[in-house]
Amino acid sequence: MSTTAPVTSRRTLTAWLFSHTRSLLPMLGASAIARIVGNLLNVAILVVAAQALLDVASGVPVSLMTLALIVVALAAVKAALRYLEQFTGHWVAFTALQRLRVLFFERLVPQAPAATSGRASAELTERATRDIDRIEVFFAHTFPPVIASVAVPAITLVWLGVSGDPLLAGIIAVFLALALLLPFVSAGATWRASRGIAADRGRVATHVADDVQGVREVLAFEAERSRLASLGDADASLAAAQRGLARVVGARIAIEQALRAACLVLLLLSGRPVADIVLAVAVLFGLWFKNAGTDDFATGLDAAFAACDRVRSVIEAPPAVADTGALEVPGSGGPEIEFAGVSFAYPGTGSSALADISTRFAAGEWHAIVGVSGSGKSTVAALLTRSWDPDAGEISVAGVPVPELSLDALRRTVALVDQRPTLFPGSLASNLRLARPDATDAALEAALHDVCLGADSLPEGLDTEVGERGTTLSGGQLQRVALARALVSEPRILILDEALSQLDADTARSVRSRIAERFRLDDGGTAAGPTVIEITHRADEVAADGRVSVIDRGALVESGVAGDLLDRHGPFSRLALRDA
Repeated sequence: MSTTAPVTSRRTLTAWLFSHTRSLLPMLGASAIARIVGNLLNVAILVVAAQALLDVASGVPVSLMTLALIVVALAAVKAALRYLEQFTGHWVAFTALQRLRVLFFERLVPQAPAATSGRASAELTERATRDIDRIEVFFAHTFPPVIASVAVPAITLVWLGVSGDPLLAGIIAVFLALALLLPFVSAGATWRASRGIAADRGRVATHVADDVQGVREVLAFEAERSRLASLGDADASLAAAQRGLARVVGARIAIEQALRAACLVLLLLSGRPVADIVLAVAVLFGLWFKNAGTDDFATGLDAAFAACDRVRSVIEAPPAVADTGALEVPGSGGPEIEFAGVSFAYPGTGSSALADISTRFAAGEWHAIVGVSGSGKSTVAALLTRSWDPDAGEISVAGVPVPELSLDALRRTVALVDQRPTLFPGSLASNLRLARPDATDAALEAALHDVCLGADSLPEGLDTEVGERGTTLSGGQLQRVALARALVSEPRILILDEALSQLDADTARSVRSRIAERFRLDDGGTAAGPTVIEITHRADEVAADGRVSVIDRGALVESGVAGDLLDRHGPFSRLALRDA
């Protein structure tokens, strides 16, 4: 069984939930008041009926019509209050869930992409959907019952003690107090079990999503049995955690039933007048049955708090970079980019991804960064887009240090196309317009032409459905659509991170040529197009007159014009010979 020690107290989680839903508290209070009055009326109905029986037994005339009218009136008001309680409670709950879901994405966006890198999308989806849904229990099924479970017995037993027998009221109070304390006695065990269940549910969801997305690979490598076995282990862990919680809850319910029976026996054996005992028994049943939901909300509350803790950990996580800048990228066209003594290590790795990198990317030029896989090439792109900030050194764009630029300004300036781009369900046109919704069909077709993918080559042209994650497209088409989308956004800096890796050499060469032609120099000889940084492991595909930097094990080992570097027989030459 997977268990996780609690790291956040339930008091802290309660305060956190209320801090984000404070304006909803009046409606939540109305729900609690409706429940309290409704439960008091439930006790009143039983007391009225018991008193009528006592009157009949003692020979006092009882009008059945009057009795029926009183009971019906009490029941009608009680039903109306029940509706009010449910309506207000669920209105608060679903409004709170909507606010939490919006808050989740508002806080996640500044953390991306650092917060999502290396993290299963299904795990985040589970937190954004099911975990937030489970918090509904806190608002709709927990807060009003908790208040009512204390207020109703207190009011009722004070009345019974004043108008009836104080001893019988005291007996009921003792047993009810013990029953109400049971969830708190077992709170530690149920809290740990609920956190374990929440974590195991996340692992199962992630496993299933990975299997669905990778079904081709699973079938190709005949890994069905191992994947099913792994899923079975995750399910077994979840089932074990659920059984552990069920044992605790079952024991608690058994003790509660024993307390109820003991209280009833003690009332009957108290030796008090029969009339007082009958009223006390009516009060007991009225209170106990309406407070039987204590077990339900206690169990649901643990699950809600466990889900809340998972959601809160994402919402309150600090962004990897602080958006403290306020400047725009100066000038027009592709800006100059400079790395000065930049070093960086990914958090928790203990090893440098980049070490003392100093290089310059001239404005409006096409510059290649080459190196073997894992050499640190993609880290250059991650630092330039401020996914992370360097541990040492400085990166500047158009002479401005990137921390002084607002993140919005920087990321409007840069378009990054990586090796595994994401397309969204919908048409080809809707995906191309992602960063520029007002782009015309002509602009979309021009971008597709520049990546050697004519709209007329697709079944429905721009209206072609691409499927979730671009499943209706080949790998090469998917990469070219992502590149066309970047071109439509008219970036000033274009980063291609292995963005042509699934194209054959001739097609990749044509794409580079057309993009270069798209951004020719203006009449004054000034670079009108973006500064292009192409990250690739294929040194043999770099043009002889192209500028190139070679990175190996996080260090810049060579830089210059590709043709010159080939003549030196150094690192770039060795990479080119290996790839040829």
